[in-house]
Amino acid sequence: MTGAILVGVDGEPEHRSALTWAVERAMRDGTDLELVYVIERSWGDRLDEPMDDLVRAAEGVLAAEQEAAARIAGRVSSTAGATARGSGIGDRPPQITTGYRYGHVGAELTEASRGAGLLVLGSRVGSERERERRFSGSLQVRTAAAAACSVAVVPHGWERGGTAAAGVVVGVDGQAPSEAAVAFAADEADALGEPLRIVCVGYAANPLLAGLVPEVSLGDRRQRIVAEAAESARAAHPSIAVSADVVEASPARGLVAAAEGRRMLVVGTHDRRSAERLMLGSVAHDVLLNVRVPVVVAREHRGSA
Repeated sequence: MTGAILVGVDGEPEHRSALTWAVERAMRDGTDLELVYVIERSWGDRLDEPMDDLVRAAEGVLAAEQEAAARIAGRVSSTAGATARGSGIGDRPPQITTGYRYGHVGAELTEASRGAGLLVLGSRVGSERERERRFSGSLQVRTAAAAACSVAVVPHGWERGGTAAAGVVVGVDGQAPSEAAVAFAADEADALGEPLRIVCVGYAANPLLAGLVPEVSLGDRRQRIVAEAAESARAAHPSIAVSADVVEASPARGLVAAAEGRRMLVVGTHDRRSAERLMLGSVAHDVLLNVRVPVVVAREHRGSA
C-alpha cells in the first residue's frame, strides 16, 4: 500500500476505535497518518469558505485528535514490546498531520481519498433493531462506494483482541473485484503472521431454478473459485496458512458469521461511474451495516482520474 493512511475524525472520544486501528496499522507499516475533519456545508449554504468560528472549532477538534493519536502511539509502542510479526505492531511513531475540509462529508472524504493509501472511518454498531432502522445510505456505505482507495470501516468500541481474534477472512465470488480483496487480505495476513480464510458464500442453486440448473456444476464452480483464490494467496505469500471454504448461506449473512471474532473481514466492490458510484454492492452494503469487526472494502487505487 502506498500513500498515507487517512482517518476521518469527528472529535468524539468514544469514536476513536478507528483512530486506534489506524495508528496501529501506521506503526506496523511505517506509514504516515493524516487526520481529516469535514466542516459540513448545508445544502442551502452559499458561502465558498467556512466562517471563522467554524474553522477555529475544526482546528480544536483536529488538535485534540492529533494529541489522542500521539497518546495511542505511545501506549502501543510501550506495550507491544516485540516485533511487528506476531504482535502485528512495530514501534515507529507515525508522522501525524491534520487538515480540515469544507463541504458535504461524503463528497469531501471521497475527494481526499484520491491521495491516500487507505481511508479509515468509524461506524456505529447497535442492536439488530437499530440496524434495521438505520438509513441504508449511511456515510460509511456511500463513502466506501465512491472512494478512490480501499476503505476500512471500524466499529465504534472495537478493541484489538488476543489470539482468539486472530485471522483474516476474505469473501470471494469469482468476479474481478475479488482479486483486489484477496491480494489485500493476503498482504494483511502476512504482515500480521496470522491465517487467512477464503470463503465463497451463497446457495448452490436459486430455489426458483430448481431442476433447471445442475446443482453439482454450481457447487464445482464455487469450489474452483475458492481454490484459485487460495492458490493466488499462497503464491504471493508462501508462508501464510490459507484455508478455503464454500459456505451455504445468504452472502452477507454468511460473511458476517465467518468474520465473527476475527481480526478483519475483507470484501471487494465493483467500481462504478456517475450516480452508480453512490451505491455499494448489495453484499458489501449489508456487511458494513451488520458486522462487528473491522471491514475493508478493497479496490485498486483510482488515483486522480
